[in-house]
Amino acid sequence: MSTKPLILLTGATGHIGFRTLVVALRANYAVRVAIRKPDQEAKIRNASSIQPYLSSLSFALVPNMAAPSAFSSAIKGATYVIHVASPIPMKPDVQVLLGEGKTFREVMYDPAVKGTLEVLRAAAGEQGVRRVVITASGNILACTVGVPDCKPTDIRPCPTDEEADAMTVPGVAYKTSKILAVSAAQKFMEEEDRGFDMVITCPGYVQGAHELAGSVEELRTSTSQATVDIATGQELGMPPLAPPLYNQIWVEDVARAHVEALANANVKADDVLVLAGNGPHSTSWEEVGKMVAEMFGKEVEEGVLKPKMDQKGFSMPFDGSGTEEKLGFQFAPAEVWVKETVAQYLQLRGTETA
Repeated sequence: MSTKPLILLTGATGHIGFRTLVVALRANYAVRVAIRKPDQEAKIRNASSIQPYLSSLSFALVPNMAAPSAFSSAIKGATYVIHVASPIPMKPDVQVLLGEGKTFREVMYDPAVKGTLEVLRAAAGEQGVRRVVITASGNILACTVGVPDCKPTDIRPCPTDEEADAMTVPGVAYKTSKILAVSAAQKFMEEEDRGFDMVITCPGYVQGAHELAGSVEELRTSTSQATVDIATGQELGMPPLAPPLYNQIWVEDVARAHVEALANANVKADDVLVLAGNGPHSTSWEEVGKMVAEMFGKEVEEGVLKPKMDQKGFSMPFDGSGTEEKLGFQFAPAEVWVKETVAQYLQLRGTETA
C-alpha cells in the first residue's frame, strides 16, 4: 500500500486539471481522480506523461459531483483535495444544455456551488484531510471591477440571486458561478472549525498545451484557443470566457501552484493565490503574433501559420508577485507558452491533414 500522501483531484480531464495531475504525480503524491464517466479513466491512463506513475494513480466514479454525499467514498484516505472541476461555457456539453434552453443557474451556478460544497462536506467528514485547494478565476478579484483601495487578493462582492439570474452572457455567467462558489465555500469554512483549511487559486488567462486534446477542435475548447487564433490570423473578439486579456499564464505554472499550495509552509489557511500578473507577466497579443512569426518562420513562410500582429486587448491590474514570493518561483515568460501551444497546434493539424 502506498505511503505517499493521497490527493483527491477533480477536473483532471480539463486543461488545468490534467496538468495538475501530472505535476502532482511528478511531485511524488498519489492521486485519486474523480471522474464523471467511466471512459475518462482510459483517456487519462493512456496519456504518455502518466505512464511512469500508473502505480500512484487511482480513480473514483462520481457521476454527479453536485449530488448529496457525492465524494463520501472518493475522499477516503485523502490528505489533500484539489477541486478544479467546474462548468465552462466553451465545453460542448455545457453549450448543448444552454442551447436546449437551460438557465445559467441550472447549467453553471448550481453545479459550481453545490460541487464545491460537496467537496468541503466530504473533507469535513474525513479526519485525515489537511487542506482543500479550490480553483476559482482571476475574474473574481476585486481589482477587476475597480473596488477602491482593494488588495491584490481581495474577492469582489458576491452578486445577489437576482443579479446573477439577470446575466445574459455565458462568459459573465461563468465568472458569476466562480464568485458564487467561492462565497459559498468561504461561508462554509467560517461556520466552525472543520479540521482542515482552504486555499483559493485565481488563474488568469491560461495558455499552453493540453495533452488530452486529440484534435485542433479539442485544443480550441481550452483557453489556449486565444494563442491558436493569434497564430492562425483570427480575430480574438470576445472569446467565450473573457475578452482578449493580456493577463496570460502558463498552464504548467498554474498546475505547479496548485500542488505547491498543498504543503508549502508559506501558504496559509484562507490564502488567495493570484496566478497572473501585469508587468513581466502580461504580454500584448500583438507581441504574441510577433513571437509566432519569429519562432515558426518556416510554417509562416509556407502559409500554415498567419500570425496576427494587430490584435487589440487590455490588461487587468492583477498582481501575482505575492504568490510568486509565497511559492518560491516566478511565472514563465510568454515565449514558453507561445512555443508550447503553437507546437501542439501544428502537431495536431499535421495529424489531421496527413
